[in-house]
Amino acid sequence: MSAEEQLDHHAEEPKPTAAQAEKAEESGKEAATTATPANEAQPSSSAKKNKANSYYYWHGHEKERAKHGDVAPMPTPHLVSKDDNVTVTVPVVPTVSVSKYSWCDGDKFVSVYVEAATPASGETLADDSIEAVFTRNSFTLSFTTTDQAGKKRTKQMVTRLAKRIDADRSSTKVKPKTQEILVKLAKKVPSVWLDLEGNASDRDSADDEPPEEKCEEEDDEE
Repeated sequence: MSAEEQLDHHAEEPKPTAAQAEKAEESGKEAATTATPANEAQPSSSAKKNKANSYYYWHGHEKERAKHGDVAPMPTPHLVSKDDNVTVTVPVVPTVSVSKYSWCDGDKFVSVYVEAATPASGETLADDSIEAVFTRNSFTLSFTTTDQAGKKRTKQMVTRLAKRIDADRSSTKVKPKTQEILVKLAKKVPSVWLDLEGNASDRDSADDEPPEEKCEEEDDEE
């Protein structure tokens, strides 16, 4: 092909349309926008690592920073001992057994006289300290006395009876002059009591022989 024919061939190639030219221009703008400038500095791997570890480094050296006054040190907790409570000791009042008493048999009652505090002993009976517990075949008497030095003693009498009593009708009272305690034991059935102490059972009945002697009734004002 001659030079003239080649020139004619190039001259006959089709030119791009206006739409194709506009599309090519937009593609060039998008490529320019998303491209990263070559001269922009990228962070190094060591810088990224230091940034990630900065929090842990700072808080891991809290004690060191506290020494230099960088931060206020954390307060130290202290355990309060439970033994710090004040314990109040209540004095123990000694208890002694009553060994001196007398008794008398009557028609409906058995009278027991207990020496609580004689004038010679220098003791004083506390009337409000008297306690009595009655069962069908026993009674327990307890009371408190105070000597001249102010020392208290609790005295107790526990007696298993020879026969049955009526616990609801039994009672106690104090003779003011002698500070003697009178225990009135109401008989379950009228009968003679030969002994005060024993082992009473439910076999006691009204068939027991009638009383042969009576006790004089005690005057309340004695």
